[in-house]
Amino acid sequence: MSAYSRNPRSPAAPSAPSTKNTAKGPSDPEGVRIDGKGQILAMLEAADPAFRESLLRRLAMRDFDLAKDLRASLKYSR
Repeated sequence: MSAYSRNPRSPAAPSAPSTKNTAKGPSDPEGVRIDGKGQILAMLEAADPAFRESLLRRLAMRDFDLAKDLRASLKYSR
């Protein structure tokens, strides 16, 4: 018997809610469209300049093109 086996004398724990992906597709009229880039731009626009620059610098280390695109979009949105 494994050290991680369930004790047959104790009641089973209630099952957790399903985490199965039930998101609606883009063609579903009830689906929710998530504009991640737009949300990031809104967050960056609301952030103070020092914090915004810090985030963009750190993002550039992982994804230079995305950071460059966000910077360009920020310039046009002002």
